Amino acid sequence: MTALQASQLWLMSGALAIVFSCLLGFAMLTLVKRVSEGNPIKSINLRQLGAAHLDWLMLSFMLALASGFVQAFALAEVPRWAVLALVFGAWVNPLSYLFRAFGVNAFVFAGGPLQRLSSALGGMSASAIVAGWLGLVFQAWPVFVQGLPA
Repeated sequence: MTALQASQLWLMSGALAIVFSCLLGFAMLTLVKRVSEGNPIKSINLRQLGAAHLDWLMLSFMLALASGFVQAFALAEVPRWAVLALVFGAWVNPLSYLFRAFGVNAFVFAGGPLQRLSSALGGMSASAIVAGWLGLVFQAWPVFVQGLPA
């Protein structure tokens, strides 16, 4: 995949994640208003919902950083798997907090099928982010070393 195509995909995905996170934030406002009026919501953990909201924002910025990274090192091509791994990780990683907001402990691989699925998704998405960045760093390393002063 060309660096331009990768950057466009990352930036569009990041922009959509920002929009999604903002919409989630608006939904959270109605829940917080309800709680502040003395009507607690026992089935939703608002802190975990807020963590998911912030995680989608932070990972959207990670996608923008990846775009800047390939441009700064003037990479012509970027491994397709690395591009897709970062997009997958950015969208799926916050789901762990979303599961926790509704009572599923996504940070422990135990329990029923939903808890195991949520935990597996968290592990896979974190691994995808690390692998994607390693792929980019490996691709850019020769350019970086060549640019160091002798």
